[in-house]
Amino acid sequence: MRTVLFILFLLPLSLRAYDVSQARRDFFLALKDKNQAELFCENLRAVKSQNALMLAYYGASQAIMAKHAWNPYSKLQYVRRGIKDLEKAVGMSAENLEVRFLRFSIEYYTPSFLNLSKHQDEDAKKIMALVSADKINIDDPALLHDMFVFLRNCGRFSPAELSLVKRKAKLER
Repeated sequence: MRTVLFILFLLPLSLRAYDVSQARRDFFLALKDKNQAELFCENLRAVKSQNALMLAYYGASQAIMAKHAWNPYSKLQYVRRGIKDLEKAVGMSAENLEVRFLRFSIEYYTPSFLNLSKHQDEDAKKIMALVSADKINIDDPALLHDMFVFLRNCGRFSPAELSLVKRKAKLER
């Protein structure tokens, strides 16, 4: 009887859907750790979501796998597949700031000689247009902060643009 109750208690935990909140947390963990990157990619592969944001995270997870792979051919395959899924996600939801940011950040770190970073200018402009129009559809303050830090550190945005992002995202303290 105890075993049955224990299984019934744990069953909902194991069936819990992998959601955007978890993907956001795992994204930053995957950047730093190969095992976390593999788990991140596998969790998103299992979701098989047609949601643009989850597809963008799946694309990002594949590109992150390239960072941790040692074989140059595998690295290239991961990046190509990841960017393909990111492009598809942007096509599905071009007005989504988070989707644009994910593609922008992945392409920023993709070596230019691969000729796979074709959307950086487009995404930078769109990110600023969405911020200017108050289309910041992200309710996670930690994510907004991390996005701002990345935008500040990448060197692609002017001080005036960064100030606008900080103000519109309500990051001023």
